[in-house]
Amino acid sequence: MILRSLFLLVLVLSVAAGTDVRAGPATRPDPAGAVIVVVDGLGASYVYPEYSARTLDGAPIGKAVLFNLTGSGGRVVDVRVPVPETTKSHSVLVTGNSSVNPQYLSTTIFDAARQRGYLCLAVLQRGDAMSMLQEMDAVLYLSDNAMRGAEPTPGFRESAPISLRPLFQVWQNRFDEYSAPQGVAGYAGYDAWGLDGAAAVVRNLTGRPFLMLVNVGAVDSAGHNLGINGYLQTIAALDAPLGNLAEACRENNMLLVVTADHGMCFPSLKGKGGHSAEKFAARLESLRVPLVFFGPGVEELNLGGNWSEVDIAPTVLDMLNLSEPESLSWEGNCIPLKKSHDSQALGVPEGVANYRGERLVANRTLDLTAKTAPPMGGMKKAVGVILILIINLVGAAVIIWIWRKE
Repeated sequence: MILRSLFLLVLVLSVAAGTDVRAGPATRPDPAGAVIVVVDGLGASYVYPEYSARTLDGAPIGKAVLFNLTGSGGRVVDVRVPVPETTKSHSVLVTGNSSVNPQYLSTTIFDAARQRGYLCLAVLQRGDAMSMLQEMDAVLYLSDNAMRGAEPTPGFRESAPISLRPLFQVWQNRFDEYSAPQGVAGYAGYDAWGLDGAAAVVRNLTGRPFLMLVNVGAVDSAGHNLGINGYLQTIAALDAPLGNLAEACRENNMLLVVTADHGMCFPSLKGKGGHSAEKFAARLESLRVPLVFFGPGVEELNLGGNWSEVDIAPTVLDMLNLSEPESLSWEGNCIPLKKSHDSQALGVPEGVANYRGERLVANRTLDLTAKTAPPMGGMKKAVGVILILIINLVGAAVIIWIWRKE
């Protein structure tokens, strides 16, 4: 008992005294696949407790409560999009490249997934170029931006499972049921259709891993057409269908990623919103988006630091333990959200350099807690080393004493 206590004390002091922390491998469950939800127009300023939104003329704007977004998971506090525009942003998301041409996507995360036997699926409501549709084995998409009267169109490759065809047909037929109500209820139903349809795919498609992109577009439309109150109400209505999708992913060991392509900015409390026009595009309300990972292998934390949309693609592949295609050249780094002990944290007081083996996967300013611990000075390090030496000597003396006594 004495020896065990001494060992634990030495271990604690060793960690406290240094800034170079290394740990060995750990067992973690691999996700069975992933669902990436892009909520068109959802600004982090309207749902994250760390931020507040203001109009162009300076008036404060309220918030919407999304417990199923901010209540758990690995939440990245500050993520910004390079360009606050839908088609471009979706392309950046799947390539990790801010200069990508949406008409010619080149290599994407879907190519990496397909190389490992994943199906590539999508439920897309608006804003994507044909090149995005061509990435998919099966897709259910809306060919126009109409909130009502639109006709969801299914598309399949020969590689798509036969079981997807009747499932997509069911959700094609249910679109009018969800989107028929007038006002905010119709906008809320429009998004719920996409999220509930994705949950149905997760619950019914078994036997093969898949990567699914889900884009829901009513929040953006509400910002443009309904003003601030309608925008916030449409955001709040996401909570129940997000919870339904999150539960489906939990039941089936799936990774769930929720983010947005851009935010929304308002000229005044009575004005209609925008994001890509010059007067809106540089505002944090337009640029800062939520990013939350849920599921197997995800660390439950609020992660600080400055991150970009280009960091999402490498992080998704890392979470799925998928290797990067040689032709995939992204600008970003893996965001350190993975629940793992095969990492190294070097120089913690100044920031974090996160390694997987010999590979640098992230090098960012990091704030894991509300309060930042002060740097440990040279004197404290020296005291820690001396204490460790003393305890080691005392431990050795105790061992010798016990041995002689026996």
